[in-house]
Amino acid sequence: MSERLLLPVVLLVVAATAGVGVLAREVYQRPALAQGDQIAVPSSGSSGSVPRSAQPGSGAVQLSIDAAQHPDGQRVRDVLQQFFDAINGHDYEQWARTVTTHRVSQTPKSRWESDYESSQDGTILVHRIESVSRTRLRVLMTFTSTQDVAKAPAELQADCIHWRVVYPLQEERGTLRVDLGTEGSTSQFTPC
Repeated sequence: MSERLLLPVVLLVVAATAGVGVLAREVYQRPALAQGDQIAVPSSGSSGSVPRSAQPGSGAVQLSIDAAQHPDGQRVRDVLQQFFDAINGHDYEQWARTVTTHRVSQTPKSRWESDYESSQDGTILVHRIESVSRTRLRVLMTFTSTQDVAKAPAELQADCIHWRVVYPLQEERGTLRVDLGTEGSTSQFTPC
């Protein structure tokens, strides 16, 4: 008698476990969907899904689910949105309000305008945010840039580049700002 009941009981437990797993997955994903286009739900390839003719893609900064769960996730998204909006709008003054005083002092307006005069950035995704200290963050992200070939990095003369970068963000005067640091020296890039 017990052997005849074993199979139905095992099947019932397996079915209940699967049902709970599906429900848990839906509940876990619900916050990502509720945030609209600010959070990127993982898909197969991010910048690769934008056709070459539509590069660099949307200028909206998106957060991975992991980055969105960081306590400073929304603050990071906000400052990076202003940062990239300034680059895409070729607005040095707006850009200077998104970076640290030290970075502004290292980047004269004439050089910035020359460097970014043809740049457009898009398909911007923050993958991870790491707290370095109470006032400093490390942001791992990818984005795509289009620019005149003459304005591309000397190491990769291309009009469209996929970037993998680490940006340091520093608290300054009560707000997060994009800083200079050794974190940014490990940028990787490939042609589109």
